[in-house]
Amino acid sequence: MKKIKIFLILTMSFCIGYALYHFQIHAPVFRLFHTPHISVIMSTYNRANTMTDSIESVLAQTETDFEFIIIDDGSTDNTYDILREYAKKDWRIRVLKNEQNKGLIYSLNRGLDLAKGDLIARMDDDDIMIPWRLERQKLAMKLYPSITIMGTLIIGAEDEIHQKKTLPIIENPDLMQIYSYTSSGLAHPTIIMRRDFLQQHNIRYRPENLYAEDCGLYADVLNAGGKITELKEHLLRYGVKTNVKRPENYYNTQYNTFKKIQREKFNPLFDVDESMLGHERELPIKCKLWEKMTEANKTKGILNQTELEKLKAQMCPENFEKAIWVKHEYWSDFFVFDKNNRVYRHSNKDRATIVKNTPQSITIKWDDYGVEEFKKDSSNKYVLIPKNN
Repeated sequence: MKKIKIFLILTMSFCIGYALYHFQIHAPVFRLFHTPHISVIMSTYNRANTMTDSIESVLAQTETDFEFIIIDDGSTDNTYDILREYAKKDWRIRVLKNEQNKGLIYSLNRGLDLAKGDLIARMDDDDIMIPWRLERQKLAMKLYPSITIMGTLIIGAEDEIHQKKTLPIIENPDLMQIYSYTSSGLAHPTIIMRRDFLQQHNIRYRPENLYAEDCGLYADVLNAGGKITELKEHLLRYGVKTNVKRPENYYNTQYNTFKKIQREKFNPLFDVDESMLGHERELPIKCKLWEKMTEANKTKGILNQTELEKLKAQMCPENFEKAIWVKHEYWSDFFVFDKNNRVYRHSNKDRATIVKNTPQSITIKWDDYGVEEFKKDSSNKYVLIPKNN
């Protein structure tokens, strides 16, 4: 009799398990009884032919305790069908569909509202997660509990990368706050953030921050007393799929939105001149801004005064021999040269040592990246030479 009971229990368990899997009931059941530590949010639109590499890179993470929320923003191709097939194979995937194209801000907010993880990680459908990205960011957020949003360094599609075994090292949050006044700050698809802070302060992506929604988010977090920083590790291959089609007037709208956010940030310090706004302003203009920020902050006390004065002393032209404009694969910026054979990317914290400097080219070795060469073009600007040349 006892053996018969055991047999019946095992048979019933098998039948229930088979029914759950066969009729695709297992995924919502598993999700109902499991709260993941991390929620990964990604929006996609008509990317049936290119998004699979991005999805696979998330599923291949060494950190496995996550849910993957993917919002199909009203695709007209078979994107949604592909996503549903992925969801059948991996119960951590949750697929949502907008009935019509609503845009990235709407889609990301929908993902934020549904996320259950303590940490929320962003991902884009044309990038590749380094396999240990979530593992390293999870550890770093545990080690630095005061950090609200943490980004990472990015790397090109073909560059080699090796996992670090040391404790995570982050950029000074006070310095990152200062940088946010004159640059876009963290690379959006690299960030991970604390869900409880966003909920406590009712922070979401604002619709008025079109195409610069990340900059607006960082500003709102800082205004609420949060901190942003960057983990000094390359954990995302950025822009691997280069055939992204942008909406009409995308870059012009993005630039104007960024200037609006900038103006909102400067207002508590001083009235900023419109001609000084923008994320790719000339070095002398940025130095004038840092000068005004340093003076105004003495009485306002909004920023870390020591870091402000240190930045101004390090980065402004009177302390350097020269500055040149360079065009990289992922950014355009000034290189500023000091008297100790060092190069500083002035709107960022990246540093490098000069390996070779000729009238027509310059070769540098980044502290965090490797060796790159820039060649002067017909307009006397310097352009990155691809490594396969």
